Amino acid sequence: MEIKSKDSKPILQFICYILVGASNFILDEIVLNILWFVTGRSVGKINYLFKFISFCIYSTNGYILNKKVTFKKQNKNSSYIDYVSVLALLSAIDAIIVSKFTVHNIFRLHRPLWANICNLIASATTGILGFLINKFIVFKKDE
Repeated sequence: MEIKSKDSKPILQFICYILVGASNFILDEIVLNILWFVTGRSVGKINYLFKFISFCIYSTNGYILNKKVTFKKQNKNSSYIDYVSVLALLSAIDAIIVSKFTVHNIFRLHRPLWANICNLIASATTGILGFLINKFIVFKKDE
């Protein structure tokens, strides 16, 4: 029994996308935690800058893995600029969520722990939207 039927392909792509997203999230977390630790700041507007720095690091990783593994694009039609533009928009939304949520620590958790939870919430929120945009626009199969 072969698993790779035409009906299961989007599901497998979504699973791969989640795994690539998880690797990007881990890179994001590492960079953010280093910045939060080094500066001693993890609350509020500073996260716009920190998310931008992190974005610069994980965007290339995500593009290469999604192009080669998730969507298996071999041609040059899928543009790094297109991918980075989508990722930049999603990262900006992430930064807004992290910046706003970190200010409202409703559970009174340790600030860096709360910042990490906020980052996870932000990443999960934009993940599905990112998959749909990448699948149907950036890495669209040429028919």
